[in-house]
Amino acid sequence: MKSLAIVLCYRAAYLLHHAICLRPGKPLRHSRLVVVGAYRTGGAGKTPFCTWLAETLSAHEKHVAILCHEYAYDEAAMLQEHFAGTPRVKIFTTRNRYRLAHELDRTQEFDFILCDDGFEDSRLVGATTFVLLWENAPTRLCELWPLGSARSLAKDHSDHHSGRTVEIRCNGSASKIRFAIDNITNRKGEDLRSVQGSAHYRQINIFCGIGDPERLCNDIREQGIAITGTTFLKDHDRHFSDKLQRALQENPQSAFVITEKDAARLEKAPEKPFPWPDNLYIARQKTIVDETLAHRILYELLNS
Repeated sequence: MKSLAIVLCYRAAYLLHHAICLRPGKPLRHSRLVVVGAYRTGGAGKTPFCTWLAETLSAHEKHVAILCHEYAYDEAAMLQEHFAGTPRVKIFTTRNRYRLAHELDRTQEFDFILCDDGFEDSRLVGATTFVLLWENAPTRLCELWPLGSARSLAKDHSDHHSGRTVEIRCNGSASKIRFAIDNITNRKGEDLRSVQGSAHYRQINIFCGIGDPERLCNDIREQGIAITGTTFLKDHDRHFSDKLQRALQENPQSAFVITEKDAARLEKAPEKPFPWPDNLYIARQKTIVDETLAHRILYELLNS
C-alpha cells in the first residue's frame, strides 16, 4: 500500500509539472532536433545509442550537438572523451535542454541537435524521437516507479512531440539494436579474459554505478568471465572514486571491472588523480544496429 501511495503521488506530481512547467514550446528553425529516450528510469542504452547516432551523422559530414543533463555529468564526460578527435561533434551540459537547443539553433552551427534523454520534456516539439524499448510501452500505473521501472505511460507521449517517433526494440527475437561488451582491459591494454583465474586474480568483482548493473553482469558472463562479487552504487554517484579506491585497497589480489561511464567519473573526480592500478579493468561497450534499421534511421534523418 505504501508503494502504491508513492506511485499516486509521483503520478500527480508528474502531471502537474508537465501542465505548468513543460507545456509544448516552439520548434527549432534551423537545426534538426533529435531526442533519444526510454520509458525506463535508467539503463536503457540511451547514451550508447546517442554515440552511435552522432558517429553516423558525423560520418555523413553533419555537425552534431549532443545535449546532456547536468546531473548526468559522467555521461557528458564519457561523450567528451569519446568525441575528442571529432570536431563535427560537440557536447553540452544543461539543466534546460529546451532553452539550450534554441540558443544553439540560433547560431546555425549545427545540422542536428541531439538530446541524450529529454523524452519527458514535452517542450521539445517537432523532434524525431527514438524510443528504446526493453519491454512493452507501459500503460498501467503499476508499471510506474517505484512499483515498476517506468517514468511515464505511453499515453503521456501521444501529443507532446509533433514530430516523428520511432520505437526500437532492444531485446528478444525482435531486437533491432544490441549493446554488447567489446573488450575488458586495464590501462596497459591487458585483456581480463587472458588473466582470469591466474595466481594474481582469484576473484573478479563488478563495481559500478549505472542504471542496469544486472544487464552488465549478464553481458560480462557472456564473455566467459566468472563473476565472484558485485558492488552496485547508484547511477551518477559522485562519491564513486572514494568508494572504489577503498575497495581496491582492501582487495589488492582481486580484479575489479567498471564501465566506461564509471571510468569517466574517475577522470572527473575533484580530488587527486586516480591511481589506475593494474587490477582495474574497464568494460567497453559496442552498439550493434540492425542494418535495415540503420538505413531507415539515416533515411529518416537525412532525407525528410
